[in-house]
Amino acid sequence: MASINYESKKNGWRLQFRDLKKRKRSIWLGDVRESEAQDTKEHVEHLLERVGKGRPPEKPTADWLDGAGKQYRNKLAKSGLVESTTQRVARDLTLSAWMDEYFAERTDAKTSTHGTYKRAKSKLLTHFGKQKRLRNITVADAKKWRVWVKTKSNERDKNTKACSEETTRRMTGIAKLLFNEAMERGLVESNPFKGLASTAMGNEKRKHFVKAEVIQACMEHCPCDDWKLILALCRFGGLRCPSELVALRWSDVDLPGGRMTINATKTEHHAAGGVRVCPIFPELRQYLESAWDNAPDDGTAVWVINRYRRPDQNLHETFKKILTRAGIQPWPRLFQNLRASRETELMARYPVKDVASWLGNSVPTAMKHYAMATDEAFQAASDPAGQTVSPSTTDDTAASGSSCGSISRISGAIRGTTAGTTEAVSSDESRHYIVKDGLGGYYLIGLAGLEPAT
Repeated sequence: MASINYESKKNGWRLQFRDLKKRKRSIWLGDVRESEAQDTKEHVEHLLERVGKGRPPEKPTADWLDGAGKQYRNKLAKSGLVESTTQRVARDLTLSAWMDEYFAERTDAKTSTHGTYKRAKSKLLTHFGKQKRLRNITVADAKKWRVWVKTKSNERDKNTKACSEETTRRMTGIAKLLFNEAMERGLVESNPFKGLASTAMGNEKRKHFVKAEVIQACMEHCPCDDWKLILALCRFGGLRCPSELVALRWSDVDLPGGRMTINATKTEHHAAGGVRVCPIFPELRQYLESAWDNAPDDGTAVWVINRYRRPDQNLHETFKKILTRAGIQPWPRLFQNLRASRETELMARYPVKDVASWLGNSVPTAMKHYAMATDEAFQAASDPAGQTVSPSTTDDTAASGSSCGSISRISGAIRGTTAGTTEAVSSDESRHYIVKDGLGGYYLIGLAGLEPAT
């Protein structure tokens, strides 16, 4: 707490308080009105509270500091409450210097994240230049930059200068992050990128369902057994490539128990620590069993994937060569669409909550970035016989409609519903229900009423 006292001998007010180290501090305010002295006291108390928590002052106090004279500000700086005028000028950073400083601090970020930082930095500096002051970037500047990113900033594709909406949102998110952190440190007063769209929305144009037969055809053109296993783990196991592939040990694979433990560096910051248990699906089992049979018998076999463990190895280029030899046109996002294809067909057989936990993502993420509409599902929905078809099925259980699958389970429950009644026949944790009305129609009903099954 601070206090103010009027000293009649000097005809002025004095402010007294204890700093963060509990030392007594005194600042002579001079011959000012009592209300002005009281305002100063309240602002100093606010600074003591915020600085003690490692937070910048709120806007009223920040505005008050901006109006404070050089001498007065330097007095507060001696108490450790603000930067001195000299320090403040030194902290009036350029955009380039601030990005260098902040990105260097992020030692917690993964290599791939630093790659995204580097691309965002390039786009910001190309547009604003290296000498642009951080404080001088306005809301109008931010909007113009986003339009430029969307229409003219593509450096990867020689055939177009435009970037996708998803890339634009990702770059905008990095710009928001930079300025939010600058605000918290008192380097800028507001975030000019705050109102710009940055939430990931998924790029439907880059989704491609890879049928199992395509991967089976690729197996004949793989240069070694390790590559066959890589494709099998990605397409039939849904593993992330390369992070989850290179981390998989034989001690994580329980072939008799039909399960494997996956260590995901991408989600290691989550409550589960990035560790999940995934079934060994029938389509994958033959490849794991073959690799285990060919592993050394002397107990030295540690890693499931052995030849392609270096981070500098370009698996994408080798995969493209395999596709070329197989006479198959490469699709966008080669490995991610293998994982997405597996998740899509699993969601047609099993509850989506289970599938998301097996493959290591949340249900909203699975629906936004992985799930795809398939021709097989469309044909099944329009089939007068009411047959259910899972996309790219490779086993008899899936082809006939497993009773434990989400889509198959719903259809089975519908067929078992008593005619002429309205009752819930299937539910899950999202509290959606399939009901049959008296006219024989079926509907997906949730908390908000009738909803499409998406």
